[in-house]
Amino acid sequence: MPGSGRQPINAPAGGPNSAGVPWIGLGILVVLTLILATFVAYFFFDVGNDSGDEGSPGPALITSGPTGPASGDVEGSSVGSLGYPAVATRNTTRISGSDPAGISLAAALAAYPTIGPGTPPNAVTVVNADQWQAGVAAATLSAKPVGAPILLAPSGKLTESAADALSEFDPQGAPTTGESEVFAVGKVAPPSGYDTKTVNAKDPADLAIEIAELKRQLTDEPPAAFVLISSEEAEYGGPAASWLARSGDVVLYTGKDEIPKATVDYLKKKENKDVPVFVLGPASVVSPTALKALDKVSTVERVGGEDPVAAALELVRFSSGTFGWNLNAPGHGYMVARSDRPMDAIAATALSTGGTWPALLLTDDSDKLPKDVGDYFLDVKPGYDTDPTRALYNHVWIIGDEITYRRHAAGTD
Repeated sequence: MPGSGRQPINAPAGGPNSAGVPWIGLGILVVLTLILATFVAYFFFDVGNDSGDEGSPGPALITSGPTGPASGDVEGSSVGSLGYPAVATRNTTRISGSDPAGISLAAALAAYPTIGPGTPPNAVTVVNADQWQAGVAAATLSAKPVGAPILLAPSGKLTESAADALSEFDPQGAPTTGESEVFAVGKVAPPSGYDTKTVNAKDPADLAIEIAELKRQLTDEPPAAFVLISSEEAEYGGPAASWLARSGDVVLYTGKDEIPKATVDYLKKKENKDVPVFVLGPASVVSPTALKALDKVSTVERVGGEDPVAAALELVRFSSGTFGWNLNAPGHGYMVARSDRPMDAIAATALSTGGTWPALLLTDDSDKLPKDVGDYFLDVKPGYDTDPTRALYNHVWIIGDEITYRRHAAGTD
């Protein structure tokens, strides 16, 4: 769809990554520099077949960044405590933030480095870290052509480190952002000194509609699809947000057995009549009874899965027209996050806007992948036939630090 910002899911491999780091050898570059034994810098390598988005900066490791305490930081600690990406293995990178605000900062800086080559975002989206529904809905603003990555604001106020990062981004606004430099979504204190567009509403359904209308104004067209999810089940929000950041589709909210009247009325609008609706989650979360309200309104298709882990995997495999990741072969990017920490996944959505456009997979265990997810990775295991220089590779971003995950799983954080 012209102007929608949606890029081909299966773009050809090869060429420089969008952050400007050249490919070497098999497409893997890791440079480790020690300066006076106090500074460590890792350069992230992108590998995969989705690097064809010209002008769209891809995730890259940060070699420096704003210092100072953020939520969860230790006073006077190095930037590493903010969860800046670090190479974990040959084909994985961990964003080890201990809280969603730190993860959102790291992900935004990875997608839009403030040093070296790359293009800063024209706008930044600030979302209340306590409102997951606002974070999911705002993810569509991360997608091209708007390209406004999310920074989470604990209790509605940016941390000092996030405010510093916003200053380094120095968003200038653009026609694609309506000349806004900041989008403040939910109950947020707008940062001073920026041309800010504020979006808020009395409930999640109305907030999602407000953002849908804003996106339509900015792009001058309807979305390619609406994603209908439960406003009461946060665990299904992460997979939806990751897809919205990739595709530019728009989320709408529903209850288990009843779709809010405002949502039904919005879908009945003339300009939305040809937009398909995809329901994310099983019937136990969004029931067939609720969907009956859309029988004469829109075409509706369910992306199921009996739980959040299965639903995320289903969306990664799914394809219907231009909807769904359709990642069923080697050579792609992924994120892995905990299903019981949904805000971590929402915080990392900036990663899905460029580079290998990583798709979100969930795990419900801090020590091992669920069997179905592990089997999926075996299905898309990279390799080559005869020439290793023509091999395809996957890259996985691990979201959240190991200690926090273990504490959260044990209920001691």
